[in-house]
Amino acid sequence: MTWALMESFRRQDVRVQHFVARACFPEHPAAAAITGLRTRYLDSWLMDEMVCRELFASGSEPADLSLIEGDFRRPDTTGQGWGGDLETLCQWLRVPRIVLLDASRIAGGFPQRPANVDGVLLDQVGDQPNQARLSTDVETAWGVPVVGSLPAAPEFGRRLAGLLPGESPPADLVRDLGDHLTQSWRPETLHRLSRKDSLPPLVGRLFQVKTAALRLTVAVAFDEAFCQYFPCALDMLEACGATVVDFSPLRDEHLPADCDIVLLGGGYPERYASMLSDNHCMKTALRNHVRWGRRIYGEGAGLAFLCQQMATADGELARMAGLLPATARLLEPSSAPVPVESTLWRPNWMGHAGVRVRGYRNPRWTLDPSNGLDGFLFGDEYRLDMMGTFQVISSLLEVHFGTQPNLLNHFFYPHRPTPPDVDPW
Repeated sequence: MTWALMESFRRQDVRVQHFVARACFPEHPAAAAITGLRTRYLDSWLMDEMVCRELFASGSEPADLSLIEGDFRRPDTTGQGWGGDLETLCQWLRVPRIVLLDASRIAGGFPQRPANVDGVLLDQVGDQPNQARLSTDVETAWGVPVVGSLPAAPEFGRRLAGLLPGESPPADLVRDLGDHLTQSWRPETLHRLSRKDSLPPLVGRLFQVKTAALRLTVAVAFDEAFCQYFPCALDMLEACGATVVDFSPLRDEHLPADCDIVLLGGGYPERYASMLSDNHCMKTALRNHVRWGRRIYGEGAGLAFLCQQMATADGELARMAGLLPATARLLEPSSAPVPVESTLWRPNWMGHAGVRVRGYRNPRWTLDPSNGLDGFLFGDEYRLDMMGTFQVISSLLEVHFGTQPNLLNHFFYPHRPTPPDVDPW
């Protein structure tokens, strides 16, 4: 439905900025291909109200309309919480709530009307007469407008099931979704709802240009294997004075000249394990980068690349950069990313002992550590969620540095740790 909405607005020359209500990367990133603007992230668990408002305002600036995608149900199958709360975001940002209702599940009667709902989108609707009848029934029962619908089309499900994680939907699928939605949608009602309230003036501080102690060059790995980053975190690095340049671990033989920090983000390196393993020049460049006293941060897929070996789902082992004494193993994710909150017990360049760290654990990777690999976080459960040496930090957590200035600041003012007085292990 989100793809159909973005495509339908695109046809009206309305530029949409897509937001996700949790700082977790979507399984199929589609926004950039449809709207030309990359998905941005809001999260009431990671951010306070003022930070959310500023990130929303700055992210929405190049767009005509913003669309926040989330889940009001807040499922919690782990006992550790769900993280970002969509209802809280709606209150903070004063945005209308449009509920997506599965028409195939209401044959026995309508569910209880959600609180504060402003409109409804219907999914899995039958033929046109059925759509008209359902719309009338919903509007009568809930007292809010139905603003569009998509049909019960099994071919959509089959085409979605054929997409690999991380793969954008093909243009013909997006076009078909848009064709179906535009037959029933009411854009004038959506525009009216989107102007429901306005936020008071906001004095932004996150993106003010600052003068830092270090003039950093940050090299960001960006190609088919490494592609998951929070855009506003990169924006904030630049606002603090960093020069952000990209490179490809798949194709480049060298790191960008004079880079101080290498960022290896999330992605799908298992699909390119052979290419990464065979790029000996890049692996040597990363090792030399560390020998020269410079820093690396790897997250999820980046962590796997920094290990000695990576084991793919079919059991194949591929030699990686060799900067962490461990084997990274790819898992079939059985759950959504889990919110994790802990503190550093062992300091590194991102902070001293006691600094709080928040993020969502990536369910796609696990580690088989060798002797000598130790974690940075308190607690047996979280110990290896972040690990490495002083210079090389790797993480199973997706960390939104833009919302944690206590970590982001140390990109420019690296903490010089001393050994802790007591080893809690």
